[in-house]
Amino acid sequence: MSHNVVDRRRINGPQRSVEPVYTTKVLDPFATGRLDGRALDQVRPIFIKTGPLDAQSLSAAAPSGSAYYEQGKIRVSCAIYGPRQGRKSNARMGSFDCDFKYAPFSCSWKRSHIKTSDEKEIALMLEHSIAPAIRLESYPKASIDAFVTVIESDGKAATIAAAINCISAALADAGIELYDSVAACSMALHGEQWVSDCSQAEEDASTCSLLVARMPSADEITYLLQHGKTTPEQTQQAIQTCANDCTRVYAVICRYLQATLE
Repeated sequence: MSHNVVDRRRINGPQRSVEPVYTTKVLDPFATGRLDGRALDQVRPIFIKTGPLDAQSLSAAAPSGSAYYEQGKIRVSCAIYGPRQGRKSNARMGSFDCDFKYAPFSCSWKRSHIKTSDEKEIALMLEHSIAPAIRLESYPKASIDAFVTVIESDGKAATIAAAINCISAALADAGIELYDSVAACSMALHGEQWVSDCSQAEEDASTCSLLVARMPSADEITYLLQHGKTTPEQTQQAIQTCANDCTRVYAVICRYLQATLE
């Protein structure tokens, strides 16, 4: 048998290989100020549009209201279905349920269509943030469902805050009775300074993050979440700054909603 037989099914590797270069130095995004030139307490530019999914759905399954929300590189869409028949036929108050998911191409940690435990946890956060603002006693035996999709993410806490703002706009577009719209904002602690609305690179370089959802007109906080350790004084300072940022975001949402009525 000849020893010169060539295995044509095998892909031959290159004759010369080069060792990859690994970067061990992590660049500090706050070394020369913020990467996008914003002030420490400045929120990224916001764009809102209500009703984008309503115009695309002409069937009976069309949502009652929808919204598209941009904040910097963050892009979120939300569709509201309801009020419709709830699961409990004898309930005196309606219910609010939320479904949250990342698109597979939205971030680096989401690779498949299978729902993860993080997405289920975030859905509960959104329910607890929004439900206090809805007049559920006006919808007995009914259910209001929100379906949120993150098209692009840039900062986990900032994306959750953007989802809350998007749901508020979609609920108003659906004509749901509300006590007040909910506005949310996030912050991260870098050294001794709190930074508003951080990108993913800024969050990775921070030691603590804080998320606040608030009804500005009623002056009530509906949800507060903190990751990391801080002193009581630092937490109080962050909550106050977040509350001020929520008021600014709330003003943007209200101005847009008023413009749609003209």
